[in-house]
Amino acid sequence: MLKNLNTPIRYLKGVGPKKAGLLNELGIHSVEDALYYFPRRYEDRTKFVPVSQLKKDETQTIKATVLVKNQRQSWKRRGFNILEVVVGDDSGRISCVWFNQPYLKDYFKTGQIVIMFGRIQEYSGRLQMTSPEFEIVTEAESTSLDIGRVVPVYTLPEGITQRYFRKIIKNCLDEHLPKIKEILPYEIRVKHNLLNLAKSLIDIHFPENLEFKKQAYRRLSFEEFFLFQIPIALRKLKKKEYQGLVHKIEG
Repeated sequence: MLKNLNTPIRYLKGVGPKKAGLLNELGIHSVEDALYYFPRRYEDRTKFVPVSQLKKDETQTIKATVLVKNQRQSWKRRGFNILEVVVGDDSGRISCVWFNQPYLKDYFKTGQIVIMFGRIQEYSGRLQMTSPEFEIVTEAESTSLDIGRVVPVYTLPEGITQRYFRKIIKNCLDEHLPKIKEILPYEIRVKHNLLNLAKSLIDIHFPENLEFKKQAYRRLSFEEFFLFQIPIALRKLKKKEYQGLVHKIEG
């Protein structure tokens, strides 16, 4: 079939009917929908924080090895499940804790390299990460999207991982970027120092640094307001051109 930006997302490489159903729940029905599904935040993975330098009450990212995992029931609350995974790097170790998510124990295996992102808290005199977001580093072929760069993080349902969705977005960009048509006139882009649309979509998903992300966000925000104002301007123009009935009044 001829592929364009309106191509159903199920036909994109790596998707298929089952994953397409989950993506549809996010409002992603086409390739274009995927390109305009922007990250909710970014992680700067060019610099991980050594475990020994983690600070209480700060949200930080570490890259470490799974050392131990333990699942237990809370002695205070019946039926309350606690999963504790101890991870470490060359500088130290820290516990990562999740509550009432017993299925997570199957994700972790001793010796795995993991990335943890979460808030550092103190419990019983030691630091721990409570309910951090995590990724297991296993696929060398996708390392460039997940490690050593500014990494996008999306709002996703269960069954769609961050790593998988980044691959989907990368496939969309690789296959369909040449088909993207510029919306803003060149003169307006020059006047307001705006990126072109293709460059903006690359940098909103996979920016080389946070400054590039800001420029992409500025361009896409401008486009949104620009398109919103066009019908308003046309209505005003139409009003000016409309000639009303002229009434002559005597006396």
